[in-house]
Amino acid sequence: MYEVRRIDAFVHFCKDIVKCFIIFIWFFSFLCLSGCNPKVSTPEQIKRFSEAGPIATRGDVVGLGGIHQIGPYRVVPGDILEFQMPAVLRVISTEFSEWLKPVFGRKDYEPYLARISDNGTITLPIVGQLSVNNMTLSEIEALVIDAYYPKYVVHRPMVVCEIMKYQRESERVFTVMGLVKSPNAFPYPPDVQYNLMESLAYAGGLDMVADPRFVKVYRQDNSGEIMSATFSIDSKSFQDAYAVAIKPGDVIYVDHTLQTRVNQFIADVFNFRVGYYDDIRD
Repeated sequence: MYEVRRIDAFVHFCKDIVKCFIIFIWFFSFLCLSGCNPKVSTPEQIKRFSEAGPIATRGDVVGLGGIHQIGPYRVVPGDILEFQMPAVLRVISTEFSEWLKPVFGRKDYEPYLARISDNGTITLPIVGQLSVNNMTLSEIEALVIDAYYPKYVVHRPMVVCEIMKYQRESERVFTVMGLVKSPNAFPYPPDVQYNLMESLAYAGGLDMVADPRFVKVYRQDNSGEIMSATFSIDSKSFQDAYAVAIKPGDVIYVDHTLQTRVNQFIADVFNFRVGYYDDIRD
């Protein structure tokens, strides 16, 4: 019984010490936070940062987080193209033309898949090989139409080309590091546009224990120099964070501040106390 009272007295003593220490830490942090928090970039700095992007050279460029392209997407070997074009363009004999006329259960426009070969060509029915490497989709559509009309068909056909699978999709990435739940590099498909909050969501969201309020984004400017901008991500700045466009190759870093370190320390202290009481009960 005496030993139990001693243990209880020791626990209460430790509890008081922890309370005093926590109060001291909070008081100290509030005195220092205003001078230790990172400075949010000014509107002029954010404007310059937003205008920065890949190095202005033709073709592929390498950013901080991967390979990306300037302007409209240009196909590369390994891409899989899907063509929506009249089924009659596949006819290799006049005997089949009657069968391919539109009837119930059949379509006069059908998809046709073609993978771009290592030498940058695709193979289409009748016309054979066409060189399409580094061309845009509209250029490919015009090339295919000219290949069929007027040599093989009387009327100018309608051809729509889309990309079924990007060969380099895995090379276009943005990276999220620091105080997030799942830091990693994430794919950035050519036909989408992510904002800052969406990018953080891909990493599982912010570390709720540390509760960070600032994030820094790094990217290259047109001269190849690394630029950065700091944004606030507290509850009052969510709308502004949604307006921050993330580009392929960007590195998003949620860094520690004094406040996040204090938050983590307090969480660790309370976890220790809970674990200690559990041991006492056992």
